[in-house]
Amino acid sequence: MMKTNPQDLMKMQVEAFRITGEAAAKALEGFQKLAALNMETAKSSLEQSTEQIRALLAAKDAKTLTELVTSYTRPSPEKFTAYAKAVLAISKDTGSDLSAMVEKQVEESNAQLAAAIEELAKNAPAGSEGAVAFVRQALAASAKAYEQVNNATRQFAEKAESTMTAGAKKKA
Repeated sequence: MMKTNPQDLMKMQVEAFRITGEAAAKALEGFQKLAALNMETAKSSLEQSTEQIRALLAAKDAKTLTELVTSYTRPSPEKFTAYAKAVLAISKDTGSDLSAMVEKQVEESNAQLAAAIEELAKNAPAGSEGAVAFVRQALAASAKAYEQVNNATRQFAEKAESTMTAGAKKKA
């Protein structure tokens, strides 16, 4: 059914604002999780630095001091890997949530468009069957193309994630 009266247009606009608000809330939630992770990482790093400074100040001879300095300058691949995995998990969760919202919206929009085309076809003048059939075919082709691109994007993301996970396991 085509939505042409002002009340229907208002409902559509309210729904669009609601969906935009939900998407913004999901994105903000992801940023909050990332900020919390960064704060926890900074806190842990500061605590570790404090402990290291205390140990350096407590060193009684040059040999102990040299050993401590050498051990502290080595990067910790385990900590970096854990941080990278946490960032990836936050990013993946947020992206999945937003992707699901977009997919739902696309499905609803496609259904509305299909309904509008059917309504148009019912009211189309005689002799316009070819044009209506063309519009239906174009809609079906665009939906299929969207589905193929969406599937390819999903496969790429899954492959990238498995590659990163395999790389992280090799380094650990």
